[in-house]
Amino acid sequence: MSNFKYAVNTNGLKGLSYPDMAELISETGADGVEWGLPPNLGEAAKAAKQMDKLSKDHGLEVAAYINAGHLWKTDLMRQYSEILASVGGKMLRVAPPWLAYNLDESVHQKGSFMDFCKLTRQGLESLVPLGKEYGIKYVVETHPGGLPASPVTVRYLMEDLDPDCVAAIYDVANGVPEGFLRPRHGAEVLGPYLGYVHVKNVRPKREADHTDFKVKRAHWCYELCPMGAGVVDYVEVFFALNTVDFSGWLSFEEFFKDSIPDDVATAKTQIKEALDFMKKCQAAAPTGPQEPYTIFND
Repeated sequence: MSNFKYAVNTNGLKGLSYPDMAELISETGADGVEWGLPPNLGEAAKAAKQMDKLSKDHGLEVAAYINAGHLWKTDLMRQYSEILASVGGKMLRVAPPWLAYNLDESVHQKGSFMDFCKLTRQGLESLVPLGKEYGIKYVVETHPGGLPASPVTVRYLMEDLDPDCVAAIYDVANGVPEGFLRPRHGAEVLGPYLGYVHVKNVRPKREADHTDFKVKRAHWCYELCPMGAGVVDYVEVFFALNTVDFSGWLSFEEFFKDSIPDDVATAKTQIKEALDFMKKCQAAAPTGPQEPYTIFND
């Protein structure tokens, strides 16, 4: 039987102090917090201690710490690991290579996909002994523009490595523009490398046409939207998680595009509504495949 806990990612609460973030999250009814570390190592060390204390003071578990540096830079990874170990952190999101989010970036990308796969695999292999030493699981996020945009790529990169040390954040909405599998298949492919889940929803939006390269082409993007109004069906996501018997964290990530609404009370209400929606989807989801089974492949 799957068991789920809910966290809020602080990257979506820009503009608030750490104490205000912790207070807001605790008042939404969430179980925990996914803390976004500042980019500077010195600041990150100081912030982690404050984040740990605030979490305890507000009765929140720490789902993970995020915003660590490039995973193949082993000395840097050790420094982040020491910061996490000092506060008892167990999960750290690290950065894989960035490939290209669009044509503009891809035109100027020198390395090939396979070049970056080799770099990433070597980095992941170096993280395994660090993970064993510090008791940390390092996670990459399925993210458009990043190397592991698809769960298939994650599995290819991590196969035969210790899943207690390296894993992935499965962001189903991030897979909509790139790397999408049906949620069940994404969860099955990730298997033991499914660390936890990022939660948000997106829908397509038509923007001004591309006019570069002397050719006019349609320009579509994806905008954030309310949980029940986007492409991702979260009843299907819970069915997927039930199918692989996943138990763990689901974290609301980038819930607000740039910063929280001017009215913090509105932000709190929106998170509460999203949390309520997710729990209804959780309750409604099938626990696994059901008869009558398809005959597609008979």
